[in-house]
Amino acid sequence: MSSSDEGDFPKRMRRKRNQSFEHEQFQSHQFDFNIDEANELDNETTADVGAITIHDDLQQQNLTRDQLQQLFSRVSSELVAESTDDQEFFKRKATIKVPKTNKVIQTPFPSFRSDRQEDFDISIEQLKQLAKKSAGPLIIEKHSPSEKEIDYALSTIALTFNQFMIAISSLNEQINPEDLGISLIPKPEGQWRWIDTKTVQFEAKHRLPYSTKYALRVNKEHCVSTIGGKLDDEFFFEFSTKTLQVLEFLPNGTVSTLKPKCFLLFNQKIDINEIFKHICVARDDGHQIQTEKLQLLDEEAVKSEFKSFINRNEEKRQQYIAFTFKEDLLKATQYTIQVPKDCPSAEGPLKTTLEWSDDFTTYKRLQITDWFPNINDTYHQTAIPGQSWTITFNNSLDHSTIKKSIFKIEPEVSGLGIEHRKYNSREILIHNNSQPNTVYTLFIQSGILKDIFGQTLEQDHSSQSIQFHVDEFNSPLSGALQGESGMITLDPGLLDDPYYSFVVCNYSELILRITRVKPEHYQSRLLNSYRDSDEDEEQESYTNLPGEELLNEIIQTDCQQNEPKEIKVPLKAYLTKSVGLGQLFISIEPTKKARDQLKHRPWEGRPTLLVWLQCTRLAVDIFTFSSNFILKEK
Repeated sequence: MSSSDEGDFPKRMRRKRNQSFEHEQFQSHQFDFNIDEANELDNETTADVGAITIHDDLQQQNLTRDQLQQLFSRVSSELVAESTDDQEFFKRKATIKVPKTNKVIQTPFPSFRSDRQEDFDISIEQLKQLAKKSAGPLIIEKHSPSEKEIDYALSTIALTFNQFMIAISSLNEQINPEDLGISLIPKPEGQWRWIDTKTVQFEAKHRLPYSTKYALRVNKEHCVSTIGGKLDDEFFFEFSTKTLQVLEFLPNGTVSTLKPKCFLLFNQKIDINEIFKHICVARDDGHQIQTEKLQLLDEEAVKSEFKSFINRNEEKRQQYIAFTFKEDLLKATQYTIQVPKDCPSAEGPLKTTLEWSDDFTTYKRLQITDWFPNINDTYHQTAIPGQSWTITFNNSLDHSTIKKSIFKIEPEVSGLGIEHRKYNSREILIHNNSQPNTVYTLFIQSGILKDIFGQTLEQDHSSQSIQFHVDEFNSPLSGALQGESGMITLDPGLLDDPYYSFVVCNYSELILRITRVKPEHYQSRLLNSYRDSDEDEEQESYTNLPGEELLNEIIQTDCQQNEPKEIKVPLKAYLTKSVGLGQLFISIEPTKKARDQLKHRPWEGRPTLLVWLQCTRLAVDIFTFSSNFILKEK
């Protein structure tokens, strides 16, 4: 094979492949090779290197045409095309243009003016005159405050001019602005200070006193800028700080004593004796209580009575007044406390321009205001058998004076129970096993039941008869579920055989659930006995009761139609076996089947008894005096 043929040898050795690249990796490639040319090439190569002896035992052998063909067939069958074999030629998208060279422009600086004098002399005074001519007249651009009535704490007053009033080098020097005719009348404790060359500011040591009218004045003759500028007119601005106002007043609503202590907190310092002379107290009938019948409270009494309130307003020590009454006020009477106009402040001469007033009411004589059922009530005239009755009073009751023995009902009713709830301290519930078509009359023993004000109930039965009308069920489709609910403590006398009792009427079956609970399980929402009538019993809010589940079953009531039935749930098996103590959570409600059998009003919700029952031999009485608690263990 000639040398020219050697240059063409790679070209002759080429692949035959399909045009589609996707099929390349699955097809082998065939090479065309001329055997004669290969032998010639081999002979020439052998001739060239024949002078070099490698090893005697290694002898070159020429391959035959068939051997070469077989060799290249084997090689070509194992060749597989790679995805990176063919690539497009890399070419830059666009060639960046060569940057242009700079062009230098020669310009004289400063620019040449034909009328410009290159050499001249000018004095400082001439410069000032030129600056004054270009600046114009001296003007006060802004001032602070800008409003005439200031209803906030003000501690700074500022004036800003349109020209330099002092040199920059003088900022750290004590240059008195009053020498420039700037004045504040009256001037509170504080000092003037230049905050820049055009702005002067007065900084009060604390704040500007309230109830004061101020005048900010700038004398045009003395106020001269650094370039000689003067004001065309004298500057004069008046403003006033807020006058005396009452921020807080105690007491409010109904007071628990006939000698209440009154507390007034003002928005600024006061002279207690001056304010005391101006305070007026009037009854709702127009009668005014003279100042001689009022008594100021000393500082110790004020701190003791209104401690938390004073601590909350620590910075307002000299802004309040407290007084009480030397004689008892009338019961069930509204009293109005007035701070009239022209009441002075201890901070300034301005007086109040508006009258302020607030009121409180003394408690009423303890009396019954309503009861259920009430024949005179439009909507709740009668009750169904076994339904609890309620009595509502006008004042909150003293729980310790509520005893079952003082309540007498005629005709006598079985299953009588008295309940007084903490969250509704003006109401008493009477649980009963009342019979249909019966009118019951309630008598309360006089002189025993008291309210939180110490008043006893004096009931006149001749003028007020409390009767409960119990009707027969309109149909067998009405039901009742009654019993004590909420947080209750089991009578220690029942600890040997503890039980929980309730009354049911017309519900055929109930869901009874009992869990063992601990104090950490308590949440106020647990004792919310209202459940939506459409609430799904499978919902998590329904199924999850606190504590360890002990009982979850459906009990049959075996009720006779329209006859209330008392059911006792024994609890001994669920308490601590050794001592019979513990805390249980009890949930009782009718099943869906039982509810569907009866008439039901959707707005009434689902009847439910939720009880947190405590079985303990420890009892604690708590007596409250102001914010202190005295505990007595029994």
